[in-house]
Amino acid sequence: MSEQEKEQMEAVKPTVVTIPLSKPVTWEDENYSELRLDYEGLSGDDIINLESDFMDFIAGKRNVFVAFKDEHPAYLAVLSARAAGVHPNFMKKLGAKDFLKVTGAAKNFLHVTA
Repeated sequence: MSEQEKEQMEAVKPTVVTIPLSKPVTWEDENYSELRLDYEGLSGDDIINLESDFMDFIAGKRNVFVAFKDEHPAYLAVLSARAAGVHPNFMKKLGAKDFLKVTGAAKNFLHVTA
């Protein structure tokens, strides 16, 4: 395989990501040991509706500069929740390490597809 082919393969990131959780999370009587984030399954409507979900998610928070929301952990959490098919508040229940993995996957999705 040539260097160019290797670089092209590395540039293509999966749009469905499964993240094993370091500690199971119970949400609405269901136990989650992993999250399957299906960014490929999102529609334009989903992305547009993220705005209002994001505003609800950060309601009452201070010092949130929304001009750079695609870098904000709360926006990335809402995007990941939508991709996982769970309520955004589910993301608040994740441990810090898992939260950062999940929001990191969303950030990769946004930056690779943009």
